[in-house]
Amino acid sequence: MAVRTIATVVLAASMTIVALRESAVLVTPILVSVLVAYALEPAVELFMRAGLSRVAGAAVVYLLLAVAAGSLARTTVDQIDAFLADLPDAVRELQRAVTEDLPGGAGPSVFDQVRRAARELAPVASKPPPDVTRVEPVKQRFDLRAYLMNAPYGIASIGGRIVVVTLLTFLLLAGGDSYKRKLIALGGSRADERRVTLDVLRTIDRQIERYLLARLLISVIVACATAAGLSYVGISHAVVWGALAGVFNVLPLIGPTAAIVLITLAAFLQFRELAPTATAGAIATAVAVIEGNLVTPWLTGRAGELNTVAIFVSVLFWGWLWGIWGLLLAVPIMISIKAAADRIEALQPLGELLAR
Repeated sequence: MAVRTIATVVLAASMTIVALRESAVLVTPILVSVLVAYALEPAVELFMRAGLSRVAGAAVVYLLLAVAAGSLARTTVDQIDAFLADLPDAVRELQRAVTEDLPGGAGPSVFDQVRRAARELAPVASKPPPDVTRVEPVKQRFDLRAYLMNAPYGIASIGGRIVVVTLLTFLLLAGGDSYKRKLIALGGSRADERRVTLDVLRTIDRQIERYLLARLLISVIVACATAAGLSYVGISHAVVWGALAGVFNVLPLIGPTAAIVLITLAAFLQFRELAPTATAGAIATAVAVIEGNLVTPWLTGRAGELNTVAIFVSVLFWGWLWGIWGLLLAVPIMISIKAAADRIEALQPLGELLAR
């Protein structure tokens, strides 16, 4: 009997994982929209207290976000263009600088020697043995444009999801509490069942709001620390790079890594020397390591009442399942699961497992 129960649980879990993976295109925009609506709800309520309707308040919030995004894009587009234009030369200079700073760097590097040996052996290797017909493989041309448009995380896919998230978030903000009332009505016909549903929704609201505030505080800390460190090194536009690091920090693992790489390349573009470049990269790395191992687990754990192991495992699992979107949604999903588990008797052991 126990074996049958275990087999049933494993089969159900496997089917659930497959269903979640296959429905990612549909499910992830909905969940991201709910998360963004949570983040923007306080701003909408502020305009409602000023006398605007909920729909008008949501429209004003969207307008302010569009103006802020346009101003930021106009400020940074020239810097990004210059950065991308200088990037190939900077990479070549960085390779040359690394080769020269290595022991014996004045002579040919190991890679140069390997390439020279390969060129010398190429004519010998290219001669086919007698009585052998040589068949040349057909080389397929790699179409970058088609890949970017059709890949699962290509421009077209991400752009389409952003449009869906934008529209759905506005509808959620304009709808207000009507969707929550419908969920409470669906929670059961008895008063105690509806009370449990209401309690779960209120707990999710409170903890996700605390989590979003914690993420905002963490991003501000990362931005200020990175900007201060880069200013000490002498990086131009250190505030911009600090803000970029703070924004990228929203995505666990991937975001900080991308920020470190970009800051290091920007430092080399400016200084053209290894010492200040390494210092800038080390500062960005130190901020990311301290944030990822100390600040974020402590703040997000307190906000969501989750233990560090649960947070780490959830980020790995949902990131594997849904990619970038999973990294963004991992902790809010676990917060919601724990809130439900704490108030449903059959799931309380799971709540204890996830608790701090």
